[in-house]
Amino acid sequence: ARLGGGKFFVVEADEYDSAFFDKRSKFIHYAPRTAILNNLEFDHADIFDDLAAIQKQFHHLVRTIPGQGRIIVPGADANLAETLAKGCWTPVEKTGLAGEAEALWQAALLSPDGSHFEVLHGGMKAGIVHWGMTGMHSVNNALSAIAAAHHVGVSIEQACAGLSAFGGVKRRMELIGEVRGISVYDDFAHHPTAIKTTLEGLRKKVGNRRILAVLEPRSNTMRMGTH
Repeated sequence: ARLGGGKFFVVEADEYDSAFFDKRSKFIHYAPRTAILNNLEFDHADIFDDLAAIQKQFHHLVRTIPGQGRIIVPGADANLAETLAKGCWTPVEKTGLAGEAEALWQAALLSPDGSHFEVLHGGMKAGIVHWGMTGMHSVNNALSAIAAAHHVGVSIEQACAGLSAFGGVKRRMELIGEVRGISVYDDFAHHPTAIKTTLEGLRKKVGNRRILAVLEPRSNTMRMGTH
């Protein structure tokens, strides 16, 4: 975390409950003006009975976003589409790969691992991102960040430059070190879909080199056998 000096506050939130005495999702309390909904899948089986229970909490979040705000979602996420269909009174902008007609924000891959791509806005070339992140989930995150920044007045060119200088965060395909030609990465992915996209991105980065994946089942959902 870092305390800046501007008028904007950026926070990552999730649907986990607020406290033992408040079983509503934490993000219900944040009242965002610009909201990125990255994805929606079943998780946190210790809190939620099924996917519909999580969608209900996400819909509560959607209802807290003002009409002059903005909601940014991946166009290919059917679970989020169902949630928004329950009622949404805020403009929605969708992200996706080049050629996905409904996506206002699109990425045209210049490298198959997602480390280099062109940003299209309304079908027009608007910028290029060349960074150290990999995987389609990272590309979608980048498009969402650009769209959110654009909503508060940051130019697409500035946003692309910022992402190109982004050094990554802890435990997101973080290179721990290299020993005898072996690269060791640490990644927090624990949901099956996240693990799949992370490994796909790594595979496209390293080609046919051998990958040994060591999984530590730490989340409640994984330990319960739900996944």
